[in-house]
Amino acid sequence: MKKYCFAVLALMLSLPATAGWIAYHRAPDTEEFYDADVDSRDQGRITLWTLTDYATPITSLEAREVASEKSLTTIDCAAQKIGSTQVVKFSGRQATGEIVGTMKTPLRMTPVREGSPDKKLLELLCR
Repeated sequence: MKKYCFAVLALMLSLPATAGWIAYHRAPDTEEFYDADVDSRDQGRITLWTLTDYATPITSLEAREVASEKSLTTIDCAAQKIGSTQVVKFSGRQATGEIVGTMKTPLRMTPVREGSPDKKLLELLCR
């Protein structure tokens, strides 16, 4: 039974990351997505995972190639601010491949700029 559970878990972790991702912004060098499964909505704040795919891999501080990164993102709809508390960098697109690096930080909210991908995300989710 234990081997079966590990096999199921391994299968679930290897499934494509695109199942819940919704594209909201495309530029020549990046494509931005958000997870349809919002982690929480609390008093005008939304917390969810966002994903950035790079058209050409970038180089991390550790001199490793990063093709995508996921961020645990918080949006304050009323204040029109956004911030992240966790970033996970991957060697493959769509948050696949090897984890190249992770970072956790305290939440620091910054104003959303007009015309930015963050503004598009805020408009989509804060209706």
